[in-house]
Amino acid sequence: MRKTKRRLEVLSFYDHTGIAAHLEKMAAKGWMLERIANYGWIYRRIEPKKLHFAVSYYPKASDYDPEYPESQQTFHDFCAHTGWELVCTSAQMQVFCNQRENPVPIETDPELEVETIHAAMMKNFFWGHVFLLVLSIVMGFFFLMGVYGNIIATLADPMKVFSGMCWLLVFVLAVTELTAYFRWHKKAEAAAEQGFFLDTPNTRKIQQVSLWLVYIAGIFLIVNFAAAGNTMMLFILGGMAVFMGLTFFAADSIKRLFRKWRMGKNTNRVVSFLLTWLVAFLTMNLVTFGTVALKEKGLFEREEEFMAVEHPLRVEDLLEVEHQYVTEGSPKESILLAHRHVRQRPWFDVENWSTIPHMEYDLVKVKWPFLYESCKAQKIKDVTQVAQLQLAYEERDTMEAVDPAPWGAVEAYHIIDTGNDDDYDRYLLCYEDVLAEIGFSWEITEEQKRIVGEKIG
Repeated sequence: MRKTKRRLEVLSFYDHTGIAAHLEKMAAKGWMLERIANYGWIYRRIEPKKLHFAVSYYPKASDYDPEYPESQQTFHDFCAHTGWELVCTSAQMQVFCNQRENPVPIETDPELEVETIHAAMMKNFFWGHVFLLVLSIVMGFFFLMGVYGNIIATLADPMKVFSGMCWLLVFVLAVTELTAYFRWHKKAEAAAEQGFFLDTPNTRKIQQVSLWLVYIAGIFLIVNFAAAGNTMMLFILGGMAVFMGLTFFAADSIKRLFRKWRMGKNTNRVVSFLLTWLVAFLTMNLVTFGTVALKEKGLFEREEEFMAVEHPLRVEDLLEVEHQYVTEGSPKESILLAHRHVRQRPWFDVENWSTIPHMEYDLVKVKWPFLYESCKAQKIKDVTQVAQLQLAYEERDTMEAVDPAPWGAVEAYHIIDTGNDDDYDRYLLCYEDVLAEIGFSWEITEEQKRIVGEKIG
């Protein structure tokens, strides 16, 4: 039976009523809070008992103090006289417990309590949330610019979707925390003037839902890379997890060690920051250079036969061929879109290889209908603007609507004047949830169009 446990608690710093209620439930289950670290709340096993908890704030306190200031120690001694034993401290927050049946409250002046909480909140945590809010807005802006610039490339990339989702949740949490706190503070001041305490708001449900969404998105990301055989990205994700874990552990451990050595507050803060930065720098470089070294040794190369790769459409499905083909595909898939670019050509060492039939296509499967029109507009933009970069006088490609029935499509367009050296005969085909840009090096027949529709439609 384990004697300690670590939990990631989603409790707001200022929610002293919620924290006290949670710790009372944990004590009733046989777990007593021991300390609060950067990487979780640590509990030790006790006999299940009914305990009362209280949380107070000391705005002048710091995690880097070598020992409690005299005024804070005096406050702790006063609390001990009334049965309130100090459990632990975390920055400006102090946690006490009391075994008496009806203990005298620590805080008896509502106005002073509200003032103290606000001073503690404004010292560190307010600015931390403001920083996260600004950062989430900036990163969200870059994500949206990526969507605006190329919605298909952005939303089909699971890593970009995961990153965008995380920054959205950071924005929601920062706004929720700041809004909830300042709304409470305004009401709490009015209540304190009338002589009573106002319980702090509880945003735990929103935080739990956000955390579970990140977990689910992370699991999907890992499964996605594993299914694609992308061992390099799996290695990078594992390295980033180690990087984050070591950074948080180093920040907490170094700070605690220097406090134990009675190092001065300012010195502790500066040296802890530098050493934590050094640990983060070394870990990140280890992941980076480790990835490069393993890639050079061929560890991340997928061992697969070109002919064994499963693609929805192949030249062999349309023509009787005598030559072996190289099929190159680069699939990406997220919870929003699946994007696959496939190119099939004969081996270069085959005589007159350029005259042998070959084809190339780009498929987008739209999983959410509301994205379809935007993805269609992106494909049209790609088709009609690509020649602007390749031909003189800024000539553009044009698209001519053709009969979609032979393709089994909803809409079909013939792409004219592509300016491609490969001299493909290109089409843009629009199905119910699939967009396909496809090019053939030969003149396609009506029967072949039907087969194309069956394979990719």
